[in-house]
Amino acid sequence: MENTVKKQHYIWRKYLTEWTDTRDRFNGKLFVLRKEIRGNQKKIEFQELKKIGFEKYYYDTTGFGNIDVSVLNQLLANLQEKEMLKFGIRTDMLTEAYSQRDFIEKNVMCCSESIETEFHFFDKLLAGDLSFYEDSNNQKILNKLKKGILNSIFSDEQLSEKDIINIVKDFSVEKTIDLKYEFNRFFCMQFFRSPKVHSDTKRNIEELKKEYSKMKELNTDFLTNFLMLYFAERMALNFTQCFESNILLYKNRTNIPFITGDTPIVCLTGDEMKDGMSIFHYPISPQIAVELIISFSGNFTNMVKELDVDLVDIVKECNRKLAKNCKNEIYSNTEKSLVDLSGGI
Repeated sequence: MENTVKKQHYIWRKYLTEWTDTRDRFNGKLFVLRKEIRGNQKKIEFQELKKIGFEKYYYDTTGFGNIDVSVLNQLLANLQEKEMLKFGIRTDMLTEAYSQRDFIEKNVMCCSESIETEFHFFDKLLAGDLSFYEDSNNQKILNKLKKGILNSIFSDEQLSEKDIINIVKDFSVEKTIDLKYEFNRFFCMQFFRSPKVHSDTKRNIEELKKEYSKMKELNTDFLTNFLMLYFAERMALNFTQCFESNILLYKNRTNIPFITGDTPIVCLTGDEMKDGMSIFHYPISPQIAVELIISFSGNFTNMVKELDVDLVDIVKECNRKLAKNCKNEIYSNTEKSLVDLSGGI
């Protein structure tokens, strides 16, 4: 197919423009540090956006068979056994996914990026505006109902039918836009599309294939990419409905910029929740970074925090953890910040 996209980006060029010299997603340039050098690349160089952050046919799912679809459906069924709302793969899109090597690039990733484009989340965050990241009215009602049910189970406070009616009376069945959920969807897709998470998922599938001989012929790329889509949607829904989530926005006033990389979101608290929370760090410019705080308690609120020279260690530590978590490429608007990082990753 003549118009097939071969260079498939795992990090959005519009996102990276904040680190470029011209803010141009086609011709802008930034500094890149590579952990692994290929061909005539340099360890650190000033490079155009169109020449970084991609792999050839990164999202390719073509050539799968009926067994791959069957195993995927079984995996999804097992993963969602206890879930009330279940996600599935639309069978009508599998024909295109089988034959088009850029199906996910065009039909999924572009749609994910359109979420941000439609709601202008980056513009709001860059301006320090967190007003969009609030529970919707329906979610507040569901939270209140859940709290009431839990109280009735673990205490003597029983919910009466009248109590339930009073809680849900303002629940709307009209279709509305939940901006918090939409941001979570965009955020989680950026997390799962990154090469670090992508390669970890692929490695886990390969290990599983070694353990079970019947899985030997499975199409790893097909399973990796479709599981990525499932995990992104499920995590976004869980963040929105099952946990408390808030944004801590850092305004960096130090002389050290926030860096980013091919894996731009790093969980600072590791694979498991610590002290009942997880913290995801996501820089959106050299001066602005978002920390998405996921917790059980709900003892947090959206907050903007300025980092002056006395708090420069926060910037350094966030940069170090993000750089260490990247698969290969680390990006910045200054060469010095990458030189300073290069010895510690």
